Amino acid sequence: FRTMYKDNQRLATNATLRYFIAQISKETLDATEFYVFPDYQSLDGTINISNDVASLQADAHGTFLAYGDCLVLVTRSSINATSNVRQIRIYYRVTTNAATVAPVRFYEGTDYGVNGTNTSLTTLLNAINLEDYPSLAGSSEMVAHARGRLKTGTSSTYYPIFSTESANMTPTNDSVSINIEVINGSTVNNLLSSSSFNYTISPRK
Repeated sequence: FRTMYKDNQRLATNATLRYFIAQISKETLDATEFYVFPDYQSLDGTINISNDVASLQADAHGTFLAYGDCLVLVTRSSINATSNVRQIRIYYRVTTNAATVAPVRFYEGTDYGVNGTNTSLTTLLNAINLEDYPSLAGSSEMVAHARGRLKTGTSSTYYPIFSTESANMTPTNDSVSINIEVINGSTVNNLLSSSSFNYTISPRK
């Protein structure tokens, strides 16, 4: 029975992972632009988008990478970067420690229709205070237990689940990568059941 129990846990874990990846893939492809923030507390009601996004750091190959546990997807009324915002969607882990196993939540903001709203993106984001209200109305839990991938050469240091890269220090909207380990259950035995996935997707152009 123990082996069958673990198999059932594995099936449940894989189902959770497939659902999460399918849902976030669709929402990202519908987005016009995205922003990776260090964690959910970056959305504190006083956001400065330029200063508060995850910082780009050069790797050994000269590529600039930014990591974070909070992904903001913005859909505008057209692909023009200055057009009205139609909708904001946010994926975030409810933790400020990348090594901590934590829930992944999804927030879906108001859909302002095909013409969007002329309210600025900064103002709209400041109305979404996840730091004080991580279970904000309009949000739901997608994954109960998750974290990012383990850093090479370490045994307890993990990356956040979202990342983006750029050829220089200027952030772009070319692609966002998802590196997530989904863990099912709440007991020691259940936690043996986990599934990892690495996926890169680009927003709508």
